[in-house]
Formats: sequence, C-alpha cells, structure tokens
Amino acid sequence: MTGTKDLAPIGNADMKSRLAVYPALKSAPKYELVLHNAEHSVFTERGLPGDREPRNPNHHRVILALSTAFWDAYLRGDATALAWLKGNGPRSVMEAEDHWQLEAG
Repeated sequence: MTGTKDLAPIGNADMKSRLAVYPALKSAPKYELVLHNAEHSVFTERGLPGDREPRNPNHHRVILALSTAFWDAYLRGDATALAWLKGNGPRSVMEAEDHWQLEAG
C-alpha cells in the first residue's frame, strides 16, 4: 500500500522505489494498492508537518477494508475474504483514480 505522493520524510523512498516492490516479488500471492494523491501520512490518523494534499477520508476506508480482508484471508483462512480480494470487492471501496493489482496464484 502506498500513495501517488508517498514520499518518506526520512530516507530516500520515493514513488519509483515504492512501485518497484510489486514486480520484484517473485511469487504469488502479491497485491498492490496505490491511492491517488495520498501522501505518506495517509496511514496515520492525522496529517504530518509538510503535508501538501488535503486528506481524503475515503483513503482510510480503503486501507481498512483491504488490509482487514487480507489479514482475514491469510491469517484466518477466510475464503470469503479471499474471494472479496480476488473479485470486485476492492474496487467497490476505491475511487476511480486509485490503482489495485494482484497476482493471487
């Protein structure tokens, strides 16, 4: 999970390095979520000093839905959660400019 404007406040992680992770993963399952206009602080309850984008409240909804489904599928063995991830579930909470891809294996 990352955002199109997710630049680490410490270190050199930028979008290019973040997006290089998914294709570098050699085996499935693998998933990638990129939230449009989301900054590094999108994963926190409040913004960070230096944020430039207004916070999108739907980003937390997407993060919660996808991460919960992922953990339910892989830690609890929940077939319904896995089917949701592999189907149209993620798109049902995401916005049009968000990006989702998976290789479920």
